[in-house]
Amino acid sequence: MSKSLESVFSPHKFIPSIISKNMDFDLLRNTKQSFLFSSMAHIAYFNERKIKNYMSQLGAKRVIFYDIKGAQAFLSLWENKALLSFRGTQPIEDKGKHHHKPGFFRKFRIKHFLHLPLDPLSLIYLNNDILADLKFIPTSFDGIDKVNVHTGFLGEIDKLWINILKDINQHVKDIPIWVTGHSLGGSMATLAGMRHSFEEVVTFGEPRVGIHIEKTFKSKHHTRYVNGDDPVTKLPPELLFGYDHHGDPVHINDKDGETNIVYDHSIIYYSENLYE
Repeated sequence: MSKSLESVFSPHKFIPSIISKNMDFDLLRNTKQSFLFSSMAHIAYFNERKIKNYMSQLGAKRVIFYDIKGAQAFLSLWENKALLSFRGTQPIEDKGKHHHKPGFFRKFRIKHFLHLPLDPLSLIYLNNDILADLKFIPTSFDGIDKVNVHTGFLGEIDKLWINILKDINQHVKDIPIWVTGHSLGGSMATLAGMRHSFEEVVTFGEPRVGIHIEKTFKSKHHTRYVNGDDPVTKLPPELLFGYDHHGDPVHINDKDGETNIVYDHSIIYYSENLYE
């Protein structure tokens, strides 16, 4: 796949390989688990209709979609497993009930005149995800002494957590449940892992979440993937508030060995590189 800015800002415009190539979910879980979870993190960028369609193709018996004030996630249930995936930062959202209706300039598509890969007018709307990313002042996590986390990330998961926990308690009984996410979604997955004992937390391109996370981390394991020179994994700067990463880092690169601070954050290329 040739690299494009659209893959960074609009992952919902790219059909996940697991779907386009009609891959087997259970086979991938046994052979390419990292690719499988990156695909689930990618699918979280789509709207409710597409997510439910994709997950039903992958054998899920039930899919519960969450969308509250810009925070999004989905819970997929099979007979013997479950998976929770949080959506990452999405400056240009998939068309859904929150999508801005195109006006004259968008229809005109200035990008054709400027030869840009993106419609620049789409970028002037600072949506919920970006505003959450900018709220990096630390706040106490659930009142636990000395455990402080990113205020914006905590605010996003708090919008969804009551509903997610209710559904987990109701629908997920004696089966393992994994949680994943990319970018902001990865941070939300880590915060979820601090509140519930998941089988594993698997994150991609996750920024630093907070301080002393290990003191309250309840899940069995956390694997954190970093692609090339992904700049988001270096934010917020460690020296700013002392934020640190959690989990076991796994560094991956393009097959040609090149790194790029723009493209390396795309969930598209995380998946592509993990499938190789």
